[in-house]
Parts: sequence; structure tokens; C-alpha cells
Amino acid sequence: MKSNLMKLFILGLLCCTALVACDEEEQPIIESGTYRSDLYGPVPIFTPLGIPLQRVLLEDFTGHDCGNCPNGHLRAEELSLTYEENIAVVAIHAGSLAAPLPPEYPDDWTTSEGAYYLLTQVGQDIMPKGRINRRPGASTIFSPSAWAGQVAEAIAEQPSVNMQVKADYQPTNNHWNVHVFSEWLQNATGNYKLVVLLTESGIVAPQLFYGNDPEYIEEYHHEHMLRSSGTGATGLNAFTNPTAGTTDIESYTFDWNDEWVADSCEVIAFLTDGDNGRVLNVAKTKLVQ
Repeated sequence: MKSNLMKLFILGLLCCTALVACDEEEQPIIESGTYRSDLYGPVPIFTPLGIPLQRVLLEDFTGHDCGNCPNGHLRAEELSLTYEENIAVVAIHAGSLAAPLPPEYPDDWTTSEGAYYLLTQVGQDIMPKGRINRRPGASTIFSPSAWAGQVAEAIAEQPSVNMQVKADYQPTNNHWNVHVFSEWLQNATGNYKLVVLLTESGIVAPQLFYGNDPEYIEEYHHEHMLRSSGTGATGLNAFTNPTAGTTDIESYTFDWNDEWVADSCEVIAFLTDGDNGRVLNVAKTKLVQ
């Protein structure tokens, strides 16, 4: 009898363990080390920059049914030309003005990441607005007229970490690889997350543009459009209480979507403060060199 009870007890433990394992599988988490070195070889070598280099992330909240939004697009493009490699622009199609409205606006350019950024982090369905390194926090947004001043202030800050990114597209296996190098310049307290986004430019689709003739532009060129993330909207835990001199490489292999055009894509990687979502630094690279 005791033997049978013991068997039932052990069986119960095994069942509980199986249930926990199933729960974990239903909530997959991308961890460091998912890079397919068996397919693509060792991770690339990075050389530390040696000098502090602060870059800026500009998130442009927009929608195809937003007639004032092209003014934001124009301002973002001006800043891209001014700051070149030191600014990364992400056009985030989200909210009610980005919803598909056939036949005029048949396409759905929204993403789950974009919806989270606008509706959860910012907490307002309003555009054209933008975030500049999410300063001073993730809910802070600015009108396009303020972007230039905010970018200038952000890029003048002393960075706590330098960042570099390398990426490549592997059509044979339908993958894209990303390698992010972080070089901490100062001691920092808290948890920091790594976010990897994919944007695409040169997408031709309708756009409303107030003041233009005609206002409905059937073949508008959309630039820097957020297409996906590799790490999820909030990113992956990367550092806890890092110290000056710490260096790290995070490498990933992600699945490719055939709807994207690799030659027109850019990879943007940035570190955020886990407490307030503020962006510490950012790096970008074309997916296809």
C-alpha cells in the first residue's frame, strides 16, 4: 500500500513538472545566444570606438489617414540629412489614423510593437508626434516643430554606453542575423534592456497630405517604416548594474518575412533604462551592405 501511494506521489510530481514545462513553452522568450553559429560561423569582431559617441532615436508616430503627418516625415528626413549616422528614425504606423480604410487606404502597416509604443507607453492616440530618445521618459512626445531642438539637446549628452551593430540577410535559410556590441563608459545602476527593430524604406502606398495638391497621394513614398522587432517591443534583459569597461556582444538569428524587401531595410538597436524606458544609446546599419 505504501509503495502504491509513493508511486502516485511521484507520478503527481512528474505531472506538475510537465505542466510547468508546457507553460514555459507557451510563453517563449528570446535569449542571448540564439544566433545560428552552426549555419553562419563565429560572431563578427568589433573594435571599441574609444571615444564617447551619443546617437539619437527619433520615433515618428504616423498614419496614412493623418493629413498633417507628412510634415513630420519631412522634418524627420531633414534631421536624417543633418545628423546622418548619428540619428536613427523609426516611422511608427499606429492608432486610429493608421487603421486600414479600403478602398482609399487598403494596407495595414501597423505592428503590435507600434501599438504598444503609442497606446501603452505614450498612452495617447495622437499624431504627428515623436519621441526623442524617450526623454525624459517613455510617455513624453513632441510636435515635429520641436524635434530639431530636442535632437540637438539629446545628442549633446554624455553617453553612458557606446553601441555598434552589424547585420546580414540570409535568403537561403530565410533568416536575418543581428550582432550588437555594447561598451559601457560609466557605472550604471539598474536593469537595461536591448531592443532590435527592423525598418523598411521606399514603400509606395497612399497617404493623406493636407495642403498638397492633390491631398490624397496614391503613390506616396513611406520611409523608415517599422516592420517588426526581433526582441519584442520592450526588448530583452541585457545588463544589470553594469560597470565602466564592461563590453558585451549579443547575437541573434531571426526568421525573415517575405513581405519585406531586404535591400530597403535597416536594423536599429538600442538600450533602454528598464525603469523609465529612456533610450541610453542607439546604433543602426543597413541590412544588406
